Amino acid sequence: MDPARAEVPTCPFCTFPDPAGNPNMGHFELYHPEIDGRFGINSGKKAMHLNNLKISSDCRQSLSVSEENERLGKYTHCPRGCGEIVMDAELPTHLDLHQAEEIAHESTTSSPPEFSGSFTARKQSRPDDCEDLDNAQYLHGLFVKSQPKKEKPTQEAVREKRPCSPSNTMLTVKKLGRTELGPYAHEKQMPSWLRKLLEKGVKITESNIIAPDGTLRRHRSMENETTDVVPVLVRLCEQDKSVQRAFFCSPKVHQISKMPKEGGFCGYRNIQMLISYIKECRVPGHECFSETLPTILQIQEMIESAWDMGFNSIGRIETGGIRGTRKYIGTAEAQALFLSLGIQCEASRIGITKDMQAHDVLFMCIANYFRQACSLDTNDKVFLTNLPPIYFQHQGHSLTIIGFEIRDNGSANLLVLDPMFKPSSAVKRLRGTRAVSADPARILKGYRRGAAYLQKYNVFEILKLSTSKTLSKT
Repeated sequence: MDPARAEVPTCPFCTFPDPAGNPNMGHFELYHPEIDGRFGINSGKKAMHLNNLKISSDCRQSLSVSEENERLGKYTHCPRGCGEIVMDAELPTHLDLHQAEEIAHESTTSSPPEFSGSFTARKQSRPDDCEDLDNAQYLHGLFVKSQPKKEKPTQEAVREKRPCSPSNTMLTVKKLGRTELGPYAHEKQMPSWLRKLLEKGVKITESNIIAPDGTLRRHRSMENETTDVVPVLVRLCEQDKSVQRAFFCSPKVHQISKMPKEGGFCGYRNIQMLISYIKECRVPGHECFSETLPTILQIQEMIESAWDMGFNSIGRIETGGIRGTRKYIGTAEAQALFLSLGIQCEASRIGITKDMQAHDVLFMCIANYFRQACSLDTNDKVFLTNLPPIYFQHQGHSLTIIGFEIRDNGSANLLVLDPMFKPSSAVKRLRGTRAVSADPARILKGYRRGAAYLQKYNVFEILKLSTSKTLSKT
């Protein structure tokens, strides 16, 4: 345990920390519904900060390690042959997730599960965009039925209206290196074999399906794109007895994984996952995309075009340009792409505070995000919302957040789609069924990211879509 955090009180029924030392009723209502609410519980206030993402070299470099680590840090090819190049320190976790990826279909029963409660699909209310994230009582659930009006944290502008003068910008902006842009930070062009692989794209399969209206329709599916994963995870969380409460985004988002041998294009794949939500839900901006998702090369062109239009254009100087390269992209590039298409989004930077580690602040932010879409007048175990997924970045990798859970031992997990890994055969075979898994936790392992994974990082970035259905208050 961190000595600086040793005296931080925790909930008496779980390990969720409360720097204010005052567990509140909202936490018990949300995470411990079985506990009688007639406690003398007073909510406490403790200021904390969630800084909006600053689109500059400072922002991107805050995700990196020191220059000394830049020189000493080593990348390793995954020995499993997936094509990824990961930092040495990340290899054990990477291999562990490969094992979770390969889980075979288990013996199941065909009867629907008998649950004590049912998961609830709800249309979200209009969220306040972490309006109360400066209050540490939110670490205890953030789920009080009525809360006093609080002043919003200061929000910095995240849209760069026009590019700076090149002569002035070059004097203040540092070109990034391997730590931020990956092992191919300095390459001019990717190998021709890889470009041909990306130009060819993934295998497309066409089949006939019966539409909801009973008509027969032609359906196109991509080899690396899997639908209906979220509903499977919802059922698995309901079946997992170790889960106390879980919250999910819209079931319309697709899980998209990388192609064999393509390498580290995780940022592009996460952008594709957000686009899959936009297309399927037909939210404002869906008309910008064709029937199929834009390819990696097309996304590179879209980002370069966004820079030309003045959106986060400092990224071109930081990266030296990304067209035709394997350089890593991040939150700033994803934001530039969406803003250039008129798709509103909000980027935020999350870091260490006086009382909390960065991953605890992250948990608080994500819990608050899902709280906006959930009613407190129910004891349901699993909540399925219509919220968009969240683009999530830490140093060296990005993922897509699709949910959040609290387990009986008090630990919290993000539920994510990781483009490095494809869905296991167990998940694929459970789609469209009501079968009960013999070991749901084993299947869920590849989708969970808890404190053990997240505590290695001091800074995170998230990008939330702000559609007409989930637009933040101004």
